[in-house]
Parts: sequence; C-alpha cells; structure tokens
Amino acid sequence: MEVNETVTAMIAPALFLTATGSLLISTSNRIARIVDRIRALVTQCESGEFEQLDFPELRRQHALQELRQLQIRSNRVAIAVTMLYMAFTAFAGTSLTIGLRSITGGFLESLPAVLAVAGVTLLFIACIFLVLEARSSLRGNDRELRFFYELEARRGARPTETSASDEAQAGKRS
Repeated sequence: MEVNETVTAMIAPALFLTATGSLLISTSNRIARIVDRIRALVTQCESGEFEQLDFPELRRQHALQELRQLQIRSNRVAIAVTMLYMAFTAFAGTSLTIGLRSITGGFLESLPAVLAVAGVTLLFIACIFLVLEARSSLRGNDRELRFFYELEARRGARPTETSASDEAQAGKRS
C-alpha cells in the first residue's frame, strides 16, 4: 500500500472516533445529571426535609422509588460508557494497525477490519443502552409529574387553611 493510501485509510476511522467522542461527552453529562439527582434525593431523605412538607411518608416512598430507578439508569450508562471507550480504543487500533500493516508489508492484513467491526459493534451496543437509558429518563419525568398531580389532588381534597391575607382580601370584596 502506498503512503498516501495508508494515510487516507488511517484517517477514515477518525469519523468513528469523532462520533464516539461526541457520544462520550453527552454520556458523561448524563452521568453527571444522574449523580446530581441521586445526591439531591439522598440529601432530602437524610435531612428530614420531607417531614417539613405535606405527605412526608408518601414523599419518602416516592424518593426511594426514584433512587431505585436512578440506580438502574446509572448501571445502563456505565455499560454504555464502557462500550464507548472500548469502541474508541477499537477505532484508534484500526487506524494504528492500518499504519503498522503498511510498515510490516501486509503482516497484519485482517486486523484493521476486525478492529473496525469490533468498534462499530461496540458503538451499536452502547447506542442501544443509551436509548434504553433515555427512555428510562423520560419515564422518570412521567413518574415525577404523576406524583405531583397526585399530591395536588390530595391537597385539593383536604380543607384549605386560610391565611390572614386571604381573609383580608375576602373582607375587601364584601
């Protein structure tokens, strides 16, 4: 293989490296958001914050359920990020072995293709886990909204307390 062909072939995996790098950045951001949410919920559970609010036991149960779901999401993202780093390594290895094949006179003939297929397979698996995680995240949003609406319904069912300002406003109208 001629030098120009070798260099051109070595650059081709760079597209996969770029795509994988972008996914790694977004996945790292996703990890940070999951970690932040876990820390916030744990802090709420440990601080006694729920006891200061209405329906404290219901809130605690909801937080514990959310923590379980966040753990599942965290596990999925851990698998995805591992696969992405392995794919990145495979694509870098593809480029490296293309260069080495040129230097060694074709000794490593099939290794670049094997590494490229491995990298694409790992990228594919990572994307499946990221789709599953994104769907879990959206289901978490739905659970949060359903819980909020449940609390609102319970609040509407109980008698409301009137404050001094509410009574003053009612007095002005009469």
